[in-house]
Amino acid sequence: YVDVLDYVFNQDIDVIRRTMEETSHEDFYRAVDAITASRKIYILAARSALALGTFLFNYLNMLFENVLLVQSTSEGEIFEQMIHLNENDTVIGISFPRYSRKVAHAMEFAHKQGAKVVAITDSNVSPIAENADFTLLAHSDIASIVDSLCAPLSLINALIVMITIKKSGEVKQTFQKLEDIWDEYGVYEKVEDAGK
Repeated sequence: YVDVLDYVFNQDIDVIRRTMEETSHEDFYRAVDAITASRKIYILAARSALALGTFLFNYLNMLFENVLLVQSTSEGEIFEQMIHLNENDTVIGISFPRYSRKVAHAMEFAHKQGAKVVAITDSNVSPIAENADFTLLAHSDIASIVDSLCAPLSLINALIVMITIKKSGEVKQTFQKLEDIWDEYGVYEKVEDAGK
């Protein structure tokens, strides 16, 4: 009998450790520079990776004025959303086995348009790594019936943290403004201090 909770936690710990050892620090920091310098940031993700793309979009959208989570309903619609893409933009593609053909084609298009292309994937031979300027590797081993996304999420967390550090002056003002708006409109419930 195996304790499933401990087994899955231990699998995830191992996946994060292997990701930490194998992803390129140079590509990571160069990707951060490209994203920070962008006119517009496009995020491409499909299937289970869409959860990762949505998470990344949520934070980048607070840090930058021009971020688009590309809706991947059909290839035609993807290209329509990316029609104004140029060399001043960065495209971040996220895909793990089974790889999304739509994301791979959109990454190829982005590369041809001269945009900076960042791939978050599990292998240098992944179809989305083919056209990437920067490849950030994260393992997504299957521990059971589901893909383990903890390592890609950890990598994305690191990206967000590093971008926040690079934009620290602007970020402080943005988050203070958000806090003020949230307070004014009662967006979030406040929890009273239990000690009072």
